[in-house]
Amino acid sequence: MRVEGASLRIEEQGCPHLYVPARRVERAVVWGGVLLDTAALTLLLSHGAPICFAARDGRLLGVAWPPLSPAAGGAALLERRRADPEWVTAYRSLLDAEVRRARLGLVRSLDATVWSRWRDRGFRGKDWEAWRQRAFSSAGPELDAAWRYLKTLLLGAVSGWLLSEGFDPHRGVLDAKVRLGLVKEFVQPLTPWIDGAALWGQRSGVLARGTWIGQRGEIELTPAGVRRWTARFEAELAWLERDVRRRIDEVVVLARDWQPEPVRPVSNSGSRPIRRV
Repeated sequence: MRVEGASLRIEEQGCPHLYVPARRVERAVVWGGVLLDTAALTLLLSHGAPICFAARDGRLLGVAWPPLSPAAGGAALLERRRADPEWVTAYRSLLDAEVRRARLGLVRSLDATVWSRWRDRGFRGKDWEAWRQRAFSSAGPELDAAWRYLKTLLLGAVSGWLLSEGFDPHRGVLDAKVRLGLVKEFVQPLTPWIDGAALWGQRSGVLARGTWIGQRGEIELTPAGVRRWTARFEAELAWLERDVRRRIDEVVVLARDWQPEPVRPVSNSGSRPIRRV
Protein backbone atom coordinates (compact mmCIF):
# COMPACT_ATOMS: atom_id res chain seq x y z
CA MET A 1 0.00 0.00 0.00
CA ARG A 2 1.55 3.28 -1.15
CA VAL A 3 0.54 6.89 -1.57
CA GLU A 4 0.00 8.56 -4.92
CA GLY A 5 -1.16 12.14 -4.50
CA ALA A 6 -4.23 12.08 -2.27
CA SER A 7 -4.95 8.42 -3.01
CA LEU A 8 -3.77 5.03 -1.81
CA ARG A 9 -2.39 2.57 -4.35
CA ILE A 10 -3.09 -0.98 -3.25
CA GLU A 11 -1.08 -3.68 -4.96
CA GLU A 12 -1.79 -7.40 -4.77
CA GLN A 13 0.06 -10.06 -6.71
CA GLY A 14 -1.94 -11.20 -9.70
CA CYS A 15 -4.52 -8.39 -9.41
CA PRO A 16 -4.78 -4.96 -11.05
CA HIS A 17 -3.68 -2.04 -8.89
CA LEU A 18 -6.48 -0.43 -6.90
CA TYR A 19 -6.57 3.34 -6.34
CA VAL A 20 -8.68 4.62 -3.44
CA PRO A 21 -9.02 8.32 -2.51
CA ALA A 22 -7.95 8.61 1.13
CA ARG A 23 -10.92 10.85 1.96
CA ARG A 24 -13.24 7.93 1.19
CA VAL A 25 -11.56 5.56 3.65
CA GLU A 26 -13.47 5.25 6.94
CA ARG A 27 -11.13 2.67 8.51
CA ALA A 28 -8.37 0.23 7.57
CA VAL A 29 -7.67 -3.32 8.73
CA VAL A 30 -4.14 -4.62 8.19
CA TRP A 31 -3.81 -8.42 8.05
CA GLY A 32 -0.96 -10.54 6.77
CA GLY A 33 2.25 -9.37 5.15
CA VAL A 34 1.17 -5.88 4.07
CA LEU A 35 3.90 -3.38 3.14
CA LEU A 36 2.51 -0.20 4.66
CA ASP A 37 4.84 2.80 4.65
CA THR A 38 4.68 5.85 6.92
CA ALA A 39 3.26 8.02 4.14
CA ALA A 40 0.22 5.74 3.86
CA LEU A 41 -0.21 5.63 7.65
CA THR A 42 0.04 9.41 7.85
CA LEU A 43 -2.48 9.93 5.05
CA LEU A 44 -5.03 7.59 6.65
CA LEU A 45 -4.69 9.15 10.09
CA SER A 46 -4.86 12.68 8.69
CA HIS A 47 -8.30 11.79 7.28
CA GLY A 48 -9.45 10.42 10.64
CA ALA A 49 -9.43 6.73 9.66
CA PRO A 50 -8.54 4.33 12.50
CA ILE A 51 -6.13 1.55 11.51
CA CYS A 52 -6.55 -1.94 13.02
CA PHE A 53 -3.73 -4.46 12.98
CA ALA A 54 -4.92 -8.09 13.02
CA ALA A 55 -2.88 -11.25 13.60
CA ARG A 56 -3.14 -14.11 11.13
CA ASP A 57 -5.39 -15.98 13.57
CA GLY A 58 -7.82 -13.05 13.63
CA ARG A 59 -6.79 -11.50 16.96
CA LEU A 60 -6.68 -7.72 17.30
CA LEU A 61 -3.09 -6.62 17.87
CA GLY A 62 -3.75 -2.90 18.19
CA VAL A 63 -5.49 0.17 16.80
CA ALA A 64 -4.01 3.49 15.69
CA TRP A 65 -6.24 6.55 15.49
CA PRO A 66 -5.78 10.32 15.16
CA PRO A 67 -5.49 12.57 18.25
CA LEU A 68 -8.70 13.15 20.15
CA SER A 69 -10.37 16.53 20.30
CA PRO A 70 -11.40 17.95 23.71
CA ALA A 71 -14.59 16.30 24.93
CA ALA A 72 -17.70 18.21 23.87
CA GLY A 73 -21.41 17.58 23.48
CA GLY A 74 -22.38 14.02 24.39
CA ALA A 75 -18.80 13.08 25.22
CA ALA A 76 -18.59 15.93 27.75
CA LEU A 77 -21.89 14.83 29.33
CA LEU A 78 -20.54 11.31 29.69
CA GLU A 79 -17.35 12.57 31.32
CA ARG A 80 -19.36 14.44 33.96
CA ARG A 81 -21.49 11.38 34.74
CA ARG A 82 -18.67 8.87 35.23
CA ALA A 83 -18.19 9.71 38.91
CA ASP A 84 -21.87 9.20 39.76
CA PRO A 85 -22.30 5.55 40.89
CA GLU A 86 -26.10 5.72 40.57
CA TRP A 87 -25.83 6.88 36.98
CA VAL A 88 -23.29 4.15 36.23
CA THR A 89 -25.80 1.62 37.59
CA ALA A 90 -28.44 3.02 35.22
CA TYR A 91 -25.95 2.79 32.34
CA ARG A 92 -25.17 -0.83 33.23
CA SER A 93 -28.89 -1.65 33.25
CA LEU A 94 -29.26 -0.12 29.78
CA LEU A 95 -26.29 -2.14 28.50
CA ASP A 96 -27.56 -5.39 30.07
CA ALA A 97 -30.97 -4.88 28.45
CA GLU A 98 -29.32 -4.46 25.01
CA VAL A 99 -27.24 -7.62 25.50
CA ARG A 100 -30.30 -9.57 26.59
CA ARG A 101 -32.32 -8.37 23.60
CA ALA A 102 -29.53 -9.34 21.20
CA ARG A 103 -29.17 -12.82 22.67
CA LEU A 104 -32.92 -13.41 22.46
CA GLY A 105 -32.88 -12.22 18.85
CA LEU A 106 -30.20 -14.73 17.86
CA VAL A 107 -31.97 -17.61 19.58
CA ARG A 108 -35.21 -16.63 17.86
CA SER A 109 -33.54 -16.92 14.44
CA LEU A 110 -31.91 -20.31 15.15
CA ASP A 111 -33.99 -22.15 17.74
CA ALA A 112 -37.69 -21.26 17.80
CA THR A 113 -38.49 -23.74 20.59
CA VAL A 114 -35.97 -22.33 23.04
CA TRP A 115 -36.89 -18.76 22.03
CA SER A 116 -40.56 -19.39 22.79
CA ARG A 117 -39.70 -20.82 26.20
CA TRP A 118 -37.34 -17.96 27.06
CA ARG A 119 -39.86 -15.38 25.85
CA ASP A 120 -42.56 -16.78 28.12
CA ARG A 121 -40.49 -17.75 31.17
CA GLY A 122 -37.41 -15.57 30.91
CA PHE A 123 -33.80 -16.72 30.88
CA ARG A 124 -30.61 -16.20 32.84
CA GLY A 125 -26.99 -15.84 31.88
CA LYS A 126 -26.27 -19.52 32.51
CA ASP A 127 -29.16 -20.47 30.20
CA TRP A 128 -27.56 -18.43 27.43
CA GLU A 129 -24.12 -19.96 28.02
CA ALA A 130 -25.55 -23.50 27.96
CA TRP A 131 -27.42 -22.81 24.70
CA ARG A 132 -24.35 -21.22 23.12
CA GLN A 133 -22.18 -24.18 24.13
CA ARG A 134 -24.62 -26.57 22.45
CA ALA A 135 -24.77 -24.42 19.31
CA PHE A 136 -20.97 -24.41 19.00
CA SER A 137 -20.45 -28.01 20.15
CA SER A 138 -19.68 -29.32 16.65
CA ALA A 139 -17.37 -26.43 15.74
CA GLY A 140 -13.63 -26.89 15.52
CA PRO A 141 -10.81 -24.45 16.30
CA GLU A 142 -11.15 -22.90 12.85
CA LEU A 143 -14.36 -21.23 14.05
CA ASP A 144 -12.37 -19.39 16.73
CA ALA A 145 -10.19 -17.71 14.10
CA ALA A 146 -13.22 -16.49 12.16
CA TRP A 147 -14.92 -15.32 15.37
CA ARG A 148 -11.82 -13.37 16.44
CA TYR A 149 -11.49 -11.74 13.02
CA LEU A 150 -15.12 -10.63 12.98
CA LYS A 151 -14.66 -9.13 16.45
CA THR A 152 -11.52 -7.34 15.24
CA LEU A 153 -13.52 -5.81 12.39
CA LEU A 154 -16.22 -4.73 14.84
CA LEU A 155 -13.73 -3.21 17.27
CA GLY A 156 -12.21 -1.17 14.45
CA ALA A 157 -15.57 0.00 13.10
CA VAL A 158 -16.98 0.91 16.53
CA SER A 159 -13.76 2.80 17.33
CA GLY A 160 -14.31 4.93 14.24
CA TRP A 161 -17.97 5.62 15.05
CA LEU A 162 -17.17 6.64 18.62
CA LEU A 163 -14.31 8.85 17.45
CA SER A 164 -16.62 10.58 14.96
CA GLU A 165 -18.89 11.52 17.90
CA GLY A 166 -15.99 12.83 19.99
CA PHE A 167 -15.72 9.93 22.45
CA ASP A 168 -12.45 8.50 23.75
CA PRO A 169 -12.58 4.80 22.75
CA HIS A 170 -10.48 3.81 25.77
CA ARG A 171 -12.60 5.60 28.39
CA GLY A 172 -15.10 2.95 29.35
CA VAL A 173 -17.90 3.80 31.77
CA LEU A 174 -17.68 0.54 33.70
CA ASP A 175 -13.88 0.53 33.75
CA ALA A 176 -11.99 3.54 32.40
CA LYS A 177 -8.61 1.75 32.65
CA VAL A 178 -9.33 -1.11 30.23
CA ARG A 179 -7.80 -0.77 26.78
CA LEU A 180 -10.62 0.03 24.31
CA GLY A 181 -12.98 0.05 27.31
CA LEU A 182 -15.78 2.10 25.77
CA VAL A 183 -15.48 0.27 22.45
CA LYS A 184 -15.82 -3.10 24.18
CA GLU A 185 -18.89 -1.92 26.06
CA PHE A 186 -20.56 -0.95 22.79
CA VAL A 187 -19.50 -4.23 21.17
CA GLN A 188 -21.02 -6.37 23.95
CA PRO A 189 -24.57 -6.29 22.51
CA LEU A 190 -23.13 -7.18 19.09
CA THR A 191 -21.40 -10.34 20.31
CA PRO A 192 -24.49 -12.48 19.49
CA TRP A 193 -24.25 -11.11 15.95
CA ILE A 194 -20.68 -12.46 15.77
CA ASP A 195 -21.95 -15.82 17.05
CA GLY A 196 -24.65 -15.89 14.38
CA ALA A 197 -22.24 -14.95 11.58
CA ALA A 198 -19.75 -17.61 12.67
CA LEU A 199 -22.46 -20.28 12.83
CA TRP A 200 -23.62 -19.21 9.36
CA GLY A 201 -20.06 -19.69 8.10
CA GLN A 202 -19.93 -23.17 9.58
CA ARG A 203 -23.24 -24.23 8.05
CA SER A 204 -22.60 -22.67 4.64
CA GLY A 205 -19.12 -24.19 4.24
CA VAL A 206 -17.32 -20.82 4.23
CA LEU A 207 -15.58 -21.72 7.49
CA ALA A 208 -13.96 -24.91 6.21
CA ARG A 209 -12.56 -23.15 3.13
CA GLY A 210 -11.26 -20.09 4.99
CA THR A 211 -8.58 -21.44 7.34
CA TRP A 212 -5.39 -23.45 7.32
CA ILE A 213 -2.82 -24.80 9.75
CA GLY A 214 -0.02 -22.31 10.39
CA GLN A 215 3.68 -23.11 10.68
CA ARG A 216 3.44 -23.50 14.46
CA GLY A 217 0.31 -25.64 14.33
CA GLU A 218 -2.20 -22.88 15.09
CA ILE A 219 -5.30 -22.20 13.04
CA GLU A 220 -4.88 -19.18 10.74
CA LEU A 221 -7.15 -17.45 8.29
CA THR A 222 -6.35 -17.73 4.60
CA PRO A 223 -6.39 -14.66 2.33
CA ALA A 224 -9.53 -16.06 0.70
CA GLY A 225 -11.07 -16.56 4.13
CA VAL A 226 -10.29 -12.98 5.11
CA ARG A 227 -11.99 -11.73 1.94
CA ARG A 228 -15.09 -13.86 2.57
CA TRP A 229 -15.46 -12.81 6.20
CA THR A 230 -14.79 -9.18 5.35
CA ALA A 231 -17.52 -9.34 2.69
CA ARG A 232 -19.90 -10.87 5.25
CA PHE A 233 -19.11 -8.04 7.66
CA GLU A 234 -19.48 -5.32 5.03
CA ALA A 235 -22.87 -6.72 4.01
CA GLU A 236 -24.11 -6.04 7.56
CA LEU A 237 -22.17 -2.81 8.10
CA ALA A 238 -25.03 -0.36 7.52
CA TRP A 239 -27.22 -2.14 10.08
CA LEU A 240 -24.36 -2.41 12.58
CA GLU A 241 -23.62 1.31 12.29
CA ARG A 242 -27.27 2.25 12.76
CA ASP A 243 -27.45 0.09 15.86
CA VAL A 244 -24.28 1.54 17.42
CA ARG A 245 -25.23 5.13 16.66
CA ARG A 246 -28.71 4.53 18.10
CA ARG A 247 -27.12 3.32 21.32
CA ILE A 248 -24.71 6.25 21.37
CA ASP A 249 -27.73 8.57 21.21
CA GLU A 250 -29.44 6.64 24.02
CA VAL A 251 -26.38 6.92 26.26
CA VAL A 252 -26.16 10.66 25.57
CA VAL A 253 -29.84 11.09 26.45
CA LEU A 254 -29.30 9.06 29.62
CA ALA A 255 -26.33 11.26 30.54
CA ARG A 256 -28.32 14.43 29.86
CA ASP A 257 -31.73 13.63 31.33
CA TRP A 258 -31.29 10.92 33.95
CA GLN A 259 -32.28 11.85 37.51
CA PRO A 260 -31.88 9.68 40.61
CA GLU A 261 -34.98 8.24 42.21
CA PRO A 262 -36.26 10.62 44.89
CA VAL A 263 -35.73 9.38 48.43
CA ARG A 264 -39.00 9.17 50.32
CA PRO A 265 -38.72 10.70 53.79
CA VAL A 266 -39.56 8.36 56.65
CA SER A 267 -40.54 8.90 60.23
CA ASN A 268 -38.17 8.22 63.09
CA SER A 269 -39.68 4.79 63.53
CA GLY A 270 -39.08 4.01 59.88
CA SER A 271 -42.57 2.55 59.55
CA ARG A 272 -44.47 5.28 57.68
CA PRO A 273 -43.56 8.18 55.37
CA ILE A 274 -43.74 11.64 56.85
CA ARG A 275 -46.72 13.49 55.49
CA ARG A 276 -45.67 16.90 54.29
CA VAL A 277 -48.25 19.70 54.38
